[in-house]
Amino acid sequence: MKIAHILPAALLFAAGLCHAVAPPPKPAGAATAAAAAPFDLADAARITAGGKRFNKTCAGYCHGFEGVGGRAPDFKGRDDLVPAQVFETISQGREGAEVMPPWGEAFSAEQIWELVAYLMHLGRQQP
Repeated sequence: MKIAHILPAALLFAAGLCHAVAPPPKPAGAATAAAAAPFDLADAARITAGGKRFNKTCAGYCHGFEGVGGRAPDFKGRDDLVPAQVFETISQGREGAEVMPPWGEAFSAEQIWELVAYLMHLGRQQP
C-alpha cells in the first residue's frame, strides 16, 4: 500500500472536497472483484468489522453514519445492491457526476468484502 495514493483521498475527505475532484489513478495491483465473496456476507462478525470500517472511513462526509444522511444515496432499504458491483465500486471508485475515489489500494479485498457485507446488511433494514 502506497501512502501517496491514500493520503490525497484522506485529505479530500477531511476537507469535504471528495465530490469535487476526480479520484486518483487506479494503481497497478489494486483489488479487483472476485466472482463471489470469500465468506458468507451474512456473517455477523464480518458485518460488524465492515460497519466499523465504514463508520471510520466512509460515513463522515459522503455516506452518513449507518448509511443514511450523507451526500450519496442512502443504503438502508436498498434491495438493488449487487455484491460484486458494490465490491467493484468500492475497489475501483467511480467517475462522473457521483465521484468516489478508489479504495482498492487502501483496503485488502477481504476488507472490501466486509464493507460489502455491511452494506448488504443495511440494505435489508427499513429506512
